[in-house]
Amino acid sequence: MNIYAHRGLFDNKRIVENTINAFKKALIENLNIELDIRTTKDNKIIVFHDSNIERLTGINRLVKDMTYDELSKVNLLNTTDKIPLLEDVLKLVNNRVTLLIELKENFNSNILKEFNKLLLDYNGKVLLQSFNALILKKMALTSLKRYKMGILLTNDYNGFKRSLYDVFTYKYLIKQKYISFISSPKELVLKVKNISNKELFIWTIKTKEEFIEYKKYSNNLICNEKGIVKDK
Repeated sequence: MNIYAHRGLFDNKRIVENTINAFKKALIENLNIELDIRTTKDNKIIVFHDSNIERLTGINRLVKDMTYDELSKVNLLNTTDKIPLLEDVLKLVNNRVTLLIELKENFNSNILKEFNKLLLDYNGKVLLQSFNALILKKMALTSLKRYKMGILLTNDYNGFKRSLYDVFTYKYLIKQKYISFISSPKELVLKVKNISNKELFIWTIKTKEEFIEYKKYSNNLICNEKGIVKDK
């Protein structure tokens, strides 16, 4: 069973998501790590989920409009945790566990080159995923194709938009050779299993009951701390 700590292990009280402390805690538990990356105004690759920093800082600003120097001075919630650079997380993890990296943006060619350089200097196991089919296709045309890449599915659309999404995703996209795995919200697992036999990652497992239920469908579960069940 491959268990991934969703944004590390955190409570957003003492330890904040996607921070060095959250990843240190996951490493202590010997858990694989899922994390999110974005770029700053000065093209630094950071580990952060939201496009706007307001939820975790109270400051209503977009990541893309701030330099890393500005972001590095901001504390997250009521802690001393900061937004880390991806390169610092790679140094911390240092091949101890698998990293599941979600690209939150359709990075331009220069950022992809920098991303590739960071990963070339890293010897650990890395998997890449995104909701954005364009960035997956773009990476598949570069040397980043050496990594397994997965499409993240969404259950958010409704009506006609949902119909279009289903046709494109289920009838075309997941069949592409560069898509190595499917990363599915737990609500779509049965549908995905009926359509594809590609490797499946399931998120986000939030309780022990969900862990027991969904491990029947996949050996790759992306969990928060309360959802993790370890074999005795």
